[in-house]
Amino acid sequence: MKKFKLVNEYIFSFLGVKEASNGITIIETEKRHNCMPSYGMIHMFYIVKFYDGSIIASVPLNTSEKTKKFLCENFNKYDIDDNLFISPLKELAKEEAKLMFNKEIKSYWNSLIFACDAETIAKPNSNITTVKITDNSFECYGDVNFPEHCIPNGIVYSVIENNKIVSLAHAHKTGEYQDIVADIGVDTSKDFRKKGYARECVNSVARHVIEGGGESVYICSPNNTASIGTALSAGYKPYGKILIFTIEAD
Repeated sequence: MKKFKLVNEYIFSFLGVKEASNGITIIETEKRHNCMPSYGMIHMFYIVKFYDGSIIASVPLNTSEKTKKFLCENFNKYDIDDNLFISPLKELAKEEAKLMFNKEIKSYWNSLIFACDAETIAKPNSNITTVKITDNSFECYGDVNFPEHCIPNGIVYSVIENNKIVSLAHAHKTGEYQDIVADIGVDTSKDFRKKGYARECVNSVARHVIEGGGESVYICSPNNTASIGTALSAGYKPYGKILIFTIEAD
């Protein structure tokens, strides 16, 4: 599997670990007690399985031995998106959330990770023009949501039609490696899909960072086939899976 050094460091920084060994690495870290930037919630369990087979399970300080034992005994039996793994872990997460935070589990979800760099990024489509957005001078079309948190210091590229933004991609302001790793978000109006606009916006944001020596990461739902297609067409390579259990921040 191709290695993406900066994407690795970026993901490791969220997990609170510096490196991963073969098999499973369980890290107890204070990061799992803190609200995640741009998310407004605490990612209490943050588990990543890389496609090289290694797993990092980032859990709160003082997590029970029962939970750690479950992770160690089951990471080889089931994939992290298998309900036979998720369901019992959810029950353990409920116990930990009640004991540590006196809170209920708010949600859980799994995602796919894709990564790209200067070697893998696709060539831009010369037939589609993207525009770098630096302020609020353009109105969004219909159902497109403008990423206010990325103005003025974030990276936003869009496709404009009739002086309105019909598709855009942006790099999340995560506070972690944000100047050298673009964490992509994308939004395209339902009236302008299947035109290649999302792919070009994603490509432009990634290229903006890659040309400065960086890399890019793209995270989406495993059920979002359109988003997966956008990532692959822009040159991103499958890199891993994420399973997150969250609680509300105070």
